[in-house]
Amino acid sequence: MSRAIPVRPKDWMCFQCRRCAGCCRDLEGQLMLEPLDAYRLARCLREQGEAGSIHDVYERYAHTDLLEGRLTIYLMNTVGNDHACVLLKDGRCSAYEGRPSVCRIYPLSVRPGQRGKPFEYYRCVDQHAAHFSDGKMQVKDWLHENFSRESREFWAAEGSALPTLGCLLNKLDAGKLRASLFQILYYRYYNYDLDLPFMPQYQKNMAALVHFLQQRLGEV
Repeated sequence: MSRAIPVRPKDWMCFQCRRCAGCCRDLEGQLMLEPLDAYRLARCLREQGEAGSIHDVYERYAHTDLLEGRLTIYLMNTVGNDHACVLLKDGRCSAYEGRPSVCRIYPLSVRPGQRGKPFEYYRCVDQHAAHFSDGKMQVKDWLHENFSRESREFWAAEGSALPTLGCLLNKLDAGKLRASLFQILYYRYYNYDLDLPFMPQYQKNMAALVHFLQQRLGEV
C-alpha cells in the first residue's frame, strides 16, 4: 500500500475484486498475523486436516519479527520470486475462510479512532489500479460484510491493551526483555484453545501478561 485515503462509513467507493490474487503477492515482511488471525487460521486448517493447533500455524506459515525493537510479532511467510503469501495455491487462497483480517477488509484498513470514535477507516491506494476501475459500493456495507463483530471487539481491545503493553515493555532492560520472551509469546500468541471462544481467552491472556510484566518490573 503506497498511501491511504480517509473514508467514512457513508462514503461510496469504486472497487471490484477481479480474483487476480494480485493483493496476495509482493507481501514479504508486510502481512502481520494477529492473535485472532492465527486462531481463525488454525481452526480453518484443522478442519482441512492441515494443522492441529495454533502452534502449527506459527511453525509452518509465519515467522517472528520485532515491532519497534520491543514487541515480538508474527508475519506471514511468503514464497517464490513474487513473494506470494504462503497460503496462495493455484491463484486462490487455500484457507479463505480463515484468512487474516487485513485480507478480509481489503481495500479498506482500520486504525484506532480519536475523539470518541472507535475506529477510523481508510481506503488503500496501491499498484492494483484495476481493482478501483469498476463497481461501486458503500463503505458501511463492505464493513458489515467483512469486519465482523468479533474483529471489532478484538481491535477495540487491542487499541486499549497495546499502549499499556508497550509502556511496560519499554521499561524492561534488554536482559529482562530476553528473559520474558517465552511468557510474552505464550500469553500473546499461543495460549488459545481452538474449541473455546477467542475473546474471553484473549482478555484473560492479556491481563495475565500485563500482571507478569508488572511483576518483572517490581510494580506489583
